[in-house]
Amino acid sequence: MKILIICSEKSNRLPENEFYMKTDSRFANSKFIPNIKNNKKVCTVCGKDCIWCRGKYKLNFSDSISEIIKLPDLYMKFEDESLKYLPRKFKEHDLAVLLGIHEDIIVEIPKLLYNSGGKALIAPCESGAWMSQWTREKMVEECEKYNLQYAFPKPFCTLAYGKFPLINEFIDTFKMGVPKFRLYVDNKNKIKKAQVIISAPCGNGYNIAKHLVNKSLGEEAKKTVAKYWHSYPCLGDMHVDSELGDTPLHIAGYTHYNALERAEIIKI
Repeated sequence: MKILIICSEKSNRLPENEFYMKTDSRFANSKFIPNIKNNKKVCTVCGKDCIWCRGKYKLNFSDSISEIIKLPDLYMKFEDESLKYLPRKFKEHDLAVLLGIHEDIIVEIPKLLYNSGGKALIAPCESGAWMSQWTREKMVEECEKYNLQYAFPKPFCTLAYGKFPLINEFIDTFKMGVPKFRLYVDNKNKIKKAQVIISAPCGNGYNIAKHLVNKSLGEEAKKTVAKYWHSYPCLGDMHVDSELGDTPLHIAGYTHYNALERAEIIKI
């Protein structure tokens, strides 16, 4: 599977007034892209103590990326000429991942994907500011119009298996989506080995699994997940989302707690 990534590039430019806005470049550049490339150099969590918790999984998907298109992170709030920011055609790919893109630009992308031979897209929302309900509904219309498979997880770590084969293939191939663990436990309920089957797309699953080793199932393991999920840090928005009835940050937390509850347990 070849994927196309479209995101915002971080700049030091700031909005001049209330008619300008910045898009979110952090998740794509500090979490998702480093995770999919399994890049040790950009780990900012552990500092000098980093043991490169993703390294043993050997999941470097650099060759699976058809191209990474980085757009500006500063715009007018309403962009009348949004196509000027996009190429006329994308390189050959199967699925596009759209991260932190201005809403006036993202609605133009399904047609371009179709014209470039793309078959699917994933447009997650780490924040309600990434995509309004109206924009998402418009995206669904466009995807169905151009026969594209689609997913709009909010936040990205809630990406689950569903009706679209290419979305499911993305989860299986890149080991990204709703997190899933396999825990090897001794006769005293001590976790001796923690294996990541599927990680949150930010890569936090590997960080959590590392810290679960030598913890006891139950309350100690729960506290460990709470501590190390949050301190990764999670970049989910801390404002209540009207659609979720909670914050994306909290939803991400619940998703990881549930992953611990649903973990595959192997007695050793």
